[in-house]
Amino acid sequence: MRILAVAVTYNPEIALLAQMLESVAPQVQGLVVIDNGSVNAGDIRRIATQSGTQVIGITSNIGIAAAQNQGVAHARASGFTHVLLLDQDTVLAPGMVKDLAESLNALSEGQGRIAAIGPAYFELNSRRQTRAYRADGVRVSRISLAAETRPVASDFIIASGSLVPLSVLDAVGGFKEDLFIDLVDVEWCFRARAAGYRSYLSPTAAVEHRLGNGTVQVGPREVAVHVPVRNYYWVRNALWLARQSYTPLAWRLYFVSRSLAFLATYPVLADKRALRLQLILRGIRDSLASRLGPLNG
Repeated sequence: MRILAVAVTYNPEIALLAQMLESVAPQVQGLVVIDNGSVNAGDIRRIATQSGTQVIGITSNIGIAAAQNQGVAHARASGFTHVLLLDQDTVLAPGMVKDLAESLNALSEGQGRIAAIGPAYFELNSRRQTRAYRADGVRVSRISLAAETRPVASDFIIASGSLVPLSVLDAVGGFKEDLFIDLVDVEWCFRARAAGYRSYLSPTAAVEHRLGNGTVQVGPREVAVHVPVRNYYWVRNALWLARQSYTPLAWRLYFVSRSLAFLATYPVLADKRALRLQLILRGIRDSLASRLGPLNG
């Protein structure tokens, strides 16, 4: 197994990026940064050079899916067998990649068609460990990993920290570029699931990850707060994904109800409320018109 770590950056915090690269480099056979037109591209190259990391610079923001696909293409051309996908703020614990690789090999021998395996990341804003999610009739079940020691099947795993065989990407296809950002990983996992592949979380693989810039309280739940434009992409992509034939019924219902919750929550409880309302409404309109790609104007 030859693993290329593919880290996508966009205006990263340089100190945190340096910490991320330092945590990843000793655990993989190669590391490349795909920079999506960052204003601090020079600093990124400086930090990457110090850690022996290759940088592929893109002059504008082409979206996370397109950047990940470029990293996958680089891995294929360079003779790697797997990619480890990373966000710019994902810090790995020592031995995490070894844990994922061993679990992936064991699952492949015992279960067969495995799409990807990811870590049970610890989310820094909410101070919580991720859970597995599975469609259960018309409901989505949330499964705690706290007492688990073996990989747990999940309908999707987040891209950051996930280990994916290139052979599966060849069979399933790459990441859907016109989603641009948000739910790109979910869409790919659902597509892989429809093709007969399953995704897993390893409860013994540790990662720190940050979703958004904070949280707001919605009843008993804490919801991550991103910059306003992310509300547009999430709602647009969720409602588009709810209409796809390979999306399980429980997830279709979830995406519709969660989009309505976005509409009721973010324009009331978060900052820049009028802008968020405008962007969410536009996301609904663009999704119904199947108008994807980057938001322009």
